Amino acid sequence: MPFDGNVDLPEAPVHLTSGGHRQDILAASSSLDKLFTIPHLQLSSSIRSFSLPLQLPSLDYSLWSITMALHNPNNWHWVNKDVRNWTQDYLTTQLVGTKASKDDGTSAEISKLLSMEGDVDVSQRKGKVITIFDVRLQLEYSGKVPLKESEKAEGQEGDTKDVSGTITIPEVAHDTEEDEYVFEVEVYSSDLSKEPVKDLVRKEITPQLRQKLQKLGPHLISEHGKDLQHPAGHDASAGFSRSKVMSSSSVAKQNDDPKSASTATAGAANGPKINVTTLSDQQEFRTEAAQLYETFTDPQRIAAFTRAPPKVFEGAKEGGKFEIFGGNVSGEFTKLEKPTLIEQKWRLAQWPQGHYSTLKFKFEQNDVDAVTVMVVNWEGVPVGSEIDTRRNWETYYVESIKRTFGFGTVL
Repeated sequence: MPFDGNVDLPEAPVHLTSGGHRQDILAASSSLDKLFTIPHLQLSSSIRSFSLPLQLPSLDYSLWSITMALHNPNNWHWVNKDVRNWTQDYLTTQLVGTKASKDDGTSAEISKLLSMEGDVDVSQRKGKVITIFDVRLQLEYSGKVPLKESEKAEGQEGDTKDVSGTITIPEVAHDTEEDEYVFEVEVYSSDLSKEPVKDLVRKEITPQLRQKLQKLGPHLISEHGKDLQHPAGHDASAGFSRSKVMSSSSVAKQNDDPKSASTATAGAANGPKINVTTLSDQQEFRTEAAQLYETFTDPQRIAAFTRAPPKVFEGAKEGGKFEIFGGNVSGEFTKLEKPTLIEQKWRLAQWPQGHYSTLKFKFEQNDVDAVTVMVVNWEGVPVGSEIDTRRNWETYYVESIKRTFGFGTVL
């Protein structure tokens, strides 16, 4: 059914997407001096927001969304992480076991987190890590209350009686102050004899819960902020997997199959020959080929997705050498055809000295929705390093580029 809505324009280019099809709408940070038109949508130069009088029967309007196209990537973009499962585990650890007691033998203790409903996210926005959450909690408590003489006379055994119930906290949010939490305390099979435990929960347990709940936000940021933002100078490749490169002789002992794809040998000028293989990959990026080409050739963009300036960058030209990821990756450009092809000599630091693979990128753009497929062919990868090389490639190149520039959904 038709949808009408107002959308504030962010101070950056945005993409309007529907079912995977995208149109770009440029919203300049200062003023709009042109009229941009896409089917059934006009953006006036005199306003900072636009309406969507969408009357297109062929589209499912529930799929429309606004996503940032981030051209200022140095910790300026929005990155989001869903941390509900972690939060539920954290609250269970922190809240269960909270207890109180009185000298007369009355006691109470949180025994279980029965449920957590809502959303918990940690996000990076404009260089700052923030957390946004709003959940409803229900806890279970158990306790004891001393038996009255009349109850003992009725034949009840022991000196105390078990009491249990629930504590419902309707809202635990990122902006809730310590004195704003509401606690609804109930007792299972309530009767007057159990009221002392209920009162103990209200007076002694809930103040402890207030203090513990106030620590949730800072703990979310400290625990998960490091996944979304790296400090300046951080070596993002510190976690590069190290692999054992196998010599041709060691491979021959393990695999005598002459048809193996990894039986080719290569070596440095004065070094031993090593067994090599070929890897290939294909990844989809929600951007134009020209943007993706610039991502691999512009030193500022390279610094953004590697989280540190290149140690060496002689320019995106034939013969131009580079060292990135703190020197873990090095090579040189051997062929460039903007915006469709990049070829490099490429190596990891732990590979045999002097040995380079040949890395070829081809960027194939779908002009319908500006999605670009990057086809990668990787010749000369040392046998024994295939798994780690591919893992490092996917983590430190593909996923990092998608997160940094908003070219795909990662997390």
